[in-house]
Amino acid sequence: MLYAVGSPFVEEVLEILLRLGWQVRGGVANVETDYRPIDLAPLVGPDEIPVDWFSLPAVVALVTPGHRWSVEQEATERGFRSFATIADPTASVPSTAVLGQGTIICAGALVGARASLGRSVCVNKGAIVGHHSELADYAALGPGATLCGNVSLDVGVFVGAGAVVNHKISIGANAVVGSGSVVRRDVPANTLVAGNPAAVIAEVAGYNDVGVGKPQAGAA
Repeated sequence: MLYAVGSPFVEEVLEILLRLGWQVRGGVANVETDYRPIDLAPLVGPDEIPVDWFSLPAVVALVTPGHRWSVEQEATERGFRSFATIADPTASVPSTAVLGQGTIICAGALVGARASLGRSVCVNKGAIVGHHSELADYAALGPGATLCGNVSLDVGVFVGAGAVVNHKISIGANAVVGSGSVVRRDVPANTLVAGNPAAVIAEVAGYNDVGVGKPQAGAA
């Protein structure tokens, strides 16, 4: 079942589950938003969750690391105990890679040998995770982002669409790499970097100004 269905990204996740042949029991609409998936039913509120759902693995269909973290905390408090790790059949995931609980690998993504992805990592469509790279919990890659080999992303890092992070670069917790940037040197925590070469342009709490480790109300 899906916990949090207020983001259009839920459609990408439903497609992954469809291609995997998984049956989706329903979704939890945890907050009021303008978006609801058309083909997912039933949708229930957080106080209306059927008892038998709590034994099912949950999927948090969100991209923003801080929202993924806070919604997972909420689902755990409600009684869910496991989160499904899913990889689209068109993604390339080697046998030597490690995927943490709740991680989502989207269509066309490439994961390199000996890569390690922590809990609830999100690798968007066509993104590349280089060999021996380490992505800590709740890190996320936008579509087409590229991490070269031995890259290290700390908790809650977001790398924007089409960005490139060079070999052996480390990016600090809750940092954000702007779309299309080329990162040639280490990035401090809680900063936004952009450009080629990428440079610090602002301090941030995290992507969408929401950090992992800082509970947020109303995450969609």
